[in-house]
Amino acid sequence: MRKTLVAALTAATSATAVLLAGPVAPASATSPYCDRTTPSTSILFYNADTGSAGTGTLSAGRWQYKAGFDLPTGYTHAAASRDSLVLYNADTGAAEVGTFRGGRYHRTRSYEGFSTGWTFVKASGDSVLFYNADTGVGVTGTLTNGRYREMRVYDNFSTGWDTMAASCDTLISAARHGSGDFPWSNVGYGTLAGGLYRDKGGIPRDDFLGELTATKDSVLSLARAGDELEFRVSRATNGSNIHFNKIGTSGIWEKVGRTSDSLFFYKSDGTSWTSTLVNGTYRNVGSLAQVSSGWTLIEGGV
Repeated sequence: MRKTLVAALTAATSATAVLLAGPVAPASATSPYCDRTTPSTSILFYNADTGSAGTGTLSAGRWQYKAGFDLPTGYTHAAASRDSLVLYNADTGAAEVGTFRGGRYHRTRSYEGFSTGWTFVKASGDSVLFYNADTGVGVTGTLTNGRYREMRVYDNFSTGWDTMAASCDTLISAARHGSGDFPWSNVGYGTLAGGLYRDKGGIPRDDFLGELTATKDSVLSLARAGDELEFRVSRATNGSNIHFNKIGTSGIWEKVGRTSDSLFFYKSDGTSWTSTLVNGTYRNVGSLAQVSSGWTLIEGGV
């Protein structure tokens, strides 16, 4: 797969590939895929050191365990669409893909030759993006029915994006600029559907958004502010109308997983909390007891 991810650059670059670099003409209508398919409730927990994994469902902020099993060690990234999951090792290029439905994962194919060094792997309802923040190279494809199909290779994405999230049809990215005393963010967005990315625009902000996580129709940002995290939310549909509103603060969380309507906040000692995020509205649900410690990846479908 190394050839298809790298060698095809000269043949497959596109003028639409200026990833979130600034305002452009509106793109064509998005795929109806999100409207005609069932939102995902599946979520995976994985420990890269041991290969231990667990899956379940998270819906309306309520968690239900489904299965525990072992995976290869060393995976650095995971991305889940509506019905599929890809796991990837940025150091070795090892990867696997499988179906991910009803809180259960079934591998359909393993890979040994993915290009190394992808810094982000993000999935929307039917698509996945691989992106290298240092080079600006990216690859998009479809991720459905337990299969990955490459669609386009880009060599002119903007470099330096340091956080990304994808809702069912929208990809949002942000990069931090300025100093610690005067931080600001550049935010860009577009559609990620049908295996292709289409840039829709970008906005500068006079504050730092921090890390991004998205549900099927919304996006949450968590920015460190001293000993707290500042929460901001926006709707995230049709690759447009991204507008973050501050909704409050919380203590520090190390990871945030998502499903189509819910968020799973996690600390490495097992401390956990769930919430819902639907139509740009965030609601707390509550803490979870007896969650295992040491998970390095938490990834759910949308």
